[in-house]
Amino acid sequence: MKNFQTFDILVAIFALIFIVGAVNSCEQPCRDGISNAFTDKWKGEVAPIFQKFRANVTAFLYYGMSLDKISDDKKVIDQVTRELATEVYNDVNNFTDSFIFNMNQTIQTAIFVASPAFLGDCNHPHRVTQPPKNVNWTMKDCGAMDYICGNPPSICHFFDLAKQKCFNLLSQNITNNSAPNGDYIKAIQASVKTIAKKYSLTSDGTQFLNNGVTKNVQSSLDGFPTKYSTDFCPDGCPKFDQEIKNLLLSFP
Repeated sequence: MKNFQTFDILVAIFALIFIVGAVNSCEQPCRDGISNAFTDKWKGEVAPIFQKFRANVTAFLYYGMSLDKISDDKKVIDQVTRELATEVYNDVNNFTDSFIFNMNQTIQTAIFVASPAFLGDCNHPHRVTQPPKNVNWTMKDCGAMDYICGNPPSICHFFDLAKQKCFNLLSQNITNNSAPNGDYIKAIQASVKTIAKKYSLTSDGTQFLNNGVTKNVQSSLDGFPTKYSTDFCPDGCPKFDQEIKNLLLSFP
């Protein structure tokens, strides 16, 4: 009888050790928090890049165009060109807001989906012990978690890799949106169509305006991905690294 009791006690002890020592994967609230940690620090680096792009687009919006082909009425030409310039200005502001709004999801995808993904078991081999509730991971845990898995210390340990994956996917989003069939040019073409309809431009006038503006805006868009990649955190933004690490280590 005592042997069975001793065996039961040992099983209970080992089970308790496993429960205490087991490391949980980063669940959705944790993923949201970690991606927000990056976004909150980096979003201020994005706005100036889009502001420069906006200035370039609006400055060359009608470059090389014979505006008298828009309409026979000079007053209409003046109204169309002024209002369209304002619409394009607003469009680029919308691009900025949308990009920043989606940064969280983009970063989350980069960290937890793009290969190598920070997912999976963090218990084999054992490197760190899950801290109690409301107690943060430590930089010691960051140093100890030396393989890729699904907990914050692993992301912290491979921080440069996680950052580069984020940079790559953010840049890829800019490239996709800036393509000739991307969301940016489609939005501006929609603005052209709206203005042309408002002022009852002829089909020839509308086509001329759309073709000219599309060509000029796309010319700016063609160089935008390179400009973004060059200007966004050119040094890797190390000034934010420790703050981001501290934030991500605060999630279970």
